[in-house]
Amino acid sequence: MMARRPAAAPKGLAFAIHDLLRMRDWADRHGVRMVIRLDHDVDNEDYEEVIAFRTNTKQTCFLLIWRTTESIIVQPLLGRPLVFRSVGHVLENLVEGQDNAMTDTTATD
Repeated sequence: MMARRPAAAPKGLAFAIHDLLRMRDWADRHGVRMVIRLDHDVDNEDYEEVIAFRTNTKQTCFLLIWRTTESIIVQPLLGRPLVFRSVGHVLENLVEGQDNAMTDTTATD
């Protein structure tokens, strides 16, 4: 009988329940949909759990979030991945980003 090779550890790990609840609450407050993708595979990399955020009108995700042993990775639809220490830091940054977007507007005639 041939021995089976152990499966490689996933690149992304599952979130703690309290972090999932915090992200769900954030999504509800901001009118977006949160989807939990289990055993997600991207470019031959396995992710135990990936959180996808999308608007209610579009199927494409505008934000993906996953956890490694050291950090939380946020991948916006456009741009480079961002690295955070915790889900709390991610949510604070998302709110600050929205506040900046709202205040960085100019009036037109």
